Parts: sequence; structure tokens; C-alpha cells
Amino acid sequence: MQKTVNLLRGFVRVAVECAYPERFINLCAVHRVAFWGAERINPLRLELTIPARCVSQAEAFTERLNGTLTLMKRRGPLFFLERFRKRYALIAGLIVCLGALFVSNHYIWEFSVEGNETVPDEEILEALRDIGITTGTPSSSVDIVSIRNQMLLKVNTLSWITVNVSGSHASVVVRERVEKPEIYSRRTPVNIVASKAGLITRIDTLSGAAQVFPGDTVEKGQLLVSGVIHSAQIGARLVGARADVTARTWTEMQALTPTSAIGKKYTGRSRTRYAIVFAGKRVNLYKNAGQPYAMCDKMSETTSLRVTNSLYFPLVLVRETFTEYEPESYQLDETIAEELLRRELGEALRENLSDAGEIQRESVTFHAEPGFISATLNAECLERIDMPQKMETIGNLSSP
Repeated sequence: MQKTVNLLRGFVRVAVECAYPERFINLCAVHRVAFWGAERINPLRLELTIPARCVSQAEAFTERLNGTLTLMKRRGPLFFLERFRKRYALIAGLIVCLGALFVSNHYIWEFSVEGNETVPDEEILEALRDIGITTGTPSSSVDIVSIRNQMLLKVNTLSWITVNVSGSHASVVVRERVEKPEIYSRRTPVNIVASKAGLITRIDTLSGAAQVFPGDTVEKGQLLVSGVIHSAQIGARLVGARADVTARTWTEMQALTPTSAIGKKYTGRSRTRYAIVFAGKRVNLYKNAGQPYAMCDKMSETTSLRVTNSLYFPLVLVRETFTEYEPESYQLDETIAEELLRRELGEALRENLSDAGEIQRESVTFHAEPGFISATLNAECLERIDMPQKMETIGNLSSP
């Protein structure tokens, strides 16, 4: 810690030459001049380190002793800055950079988007540009309430948005709209219909009149539990039917894949070019703006010039790399093709299965055709097929 303090204050390594160098140390002690690293070189020469502010006192001590004081090494911030005292261009450049840094801190030069899963970043940033929030926008002109109101109208898949500006960086935080399933109250007249065709294995009716029973075969959309209840005392009345209906269902799915495909064979040739984006304006550092190869992959990398995580300069370096390739035809192995089809059909079956559903039996058959391999999946599942359906009421009558 003391070494750091001494470095910040500045220190000087000196050589004292006189008849009695130890008297120099005595004078330093009497006048409370700090020193360290004393080293006796010979009977007449002593080297030691003193604070930079005490050099004039040390010179006075050597004069009293009829000796000489030689400055050997100087360290400290003031000595470092003294080197640039006559370098006016460098000083002017430093002042300009500090001024540009101060000014750029009042503008937005970098955006980031958080909280989105299905809505692309580009769509959100494009909508912000349409309402005037883009690279180079003054931070003081960002009105969160106005941005929120306009953005929710332009991007209807968002339910909430805010823009947090820190220095020259704007963090766009969004929440996507979640489509809520329609929920009916117990007083809403509702029928229960079949979401799929199947064989009823179990039905638990909580309210309403059951129209089918275990062992019955039903079609998709068929009425399972009616929301119309008849009684001798009251007559017909409407209720919200509720029931858990489990059925055995059968599903058939098909998929196919080609046995040949076109791939890429890289030639080993590539080309890299650069561009600079300053304040949103792109400047290419190359002449030919076209694609260097007829067939190639393009990879772009951007590097923003920043001081901290929230302080950016309006300068972005763009690096584009083009890698040439030639089209190459190859045959897909039959075993791999069948495994891909099996996996694809299995995922589709599980997505189509209702919550808590179980697959009882599953089989996949393959058939080779010229240029293609097709697969057919047959599955038997046990799952719930009850689906509420609101009734339309007309007077005292209702129809599903």
C-alpha cells in the first residue's frame, strides 16, 4: 500500500557524493525528510530514494556538506505528464477525445433487447426506428410512456415494453403477449364435445347430462356432455357442463425425406473485408461491394468501441468473411434417413397428445420410393378428449 502511495505522490532516486554521506542521512532525519532504499556504494557515495517534493531540501543538504546530488531516476504521474508538455497536437487530440466522449454520452449508440422469445430483435428495433428511436437519438428525448403506447400498437405480440437508457446504451426490455385459453364460468352455458375421435374408456360427469358412456365410439366434435338439463319440476335449464372424459384414440401420421441432397464442399479460399459504421452511417473500406465468389458463406462480426458497458463511442467496426464452396451431391444413408423420420414423427405425436396422455402402442413402417423414403406411424393412445364449447342461447332455447 505504501509503495502505491509513494508512486502516486512521485519519488526520485538520487546519488549523494560527499566526504561523510552518513551526515546526509542525519540531516534528513532531523528535518523529517522521508527516505528509503538507502545503499552505500562506496565510502563517498550513497544512493537512496526520496519523495519528489523533497528534492530542493536534499540539494540544500548536499551544499551544506560541500557535496553533489545527482538525480538518477524519477517516477510519478507528474513526471509522466511532463513528457507531453510540448506535444501540443497530442494534448489537443486528448481534449477532443474527452469532449467527444462527453458529448456521445448524451446520445444512444447501442441497443440491446431482452425478454423476447418468439419476436425477433430486428422486428422490435425496426418498430423503434419507425417511431424515431434509433442510433444517434438524444437520450433526453426518450419518453418511456410514449414509446410504450406506440410500440404496443405497432407490435401487437408484445404486452409490455420499456427502454432503460444508461449512458449511450439503451436496453429494451419486453414481455410477450401470452394468449390465454378461454375460461368459462360455471354459469356460462357450456357443452362438452370430443376433441378427437376415439373409444370412450371412462367418463366422470361433474355437471350436465352425459350423452355417451364407456364403450361408445365417438367422432371429433360429437356431443359428450350436454349443458341442457331436463327435470319434471323445473323443465329445461342451462348449466356449464363439466366432465373428465378419457378415450382410446388411434393416430396415423406420415412423413417422407429425399434420399439425396445437395451439400457444400469448401474450396479453402476465403476473403475478409472491413467497414466502419460511424453515427449510423456505413463507410466501406473496400472498393468492390459485390460478392467475391459465386457461391460462398458470409459471416459478419461487429465490434463496438466502448469505454464501459454503458458508455459507447458512435463507432462500430464491421468484419465480413466470405468462404467459397462448391455444391456437392451426396446420398443419405437409409438407416440415418429412417432414424430422422422416426424421430420427427415421434415428436409430432407427442405434440399432438393431450396433457397427461399416454402412448399405449406405437409402430413405424418405412417404404422406399424412387428418390424418397416415406414413413407411416400408427399409434394407440389413452388421453382425455373433453373440450368445452360455449352454447348460443336464444330465449329459453339453446343449441350447441
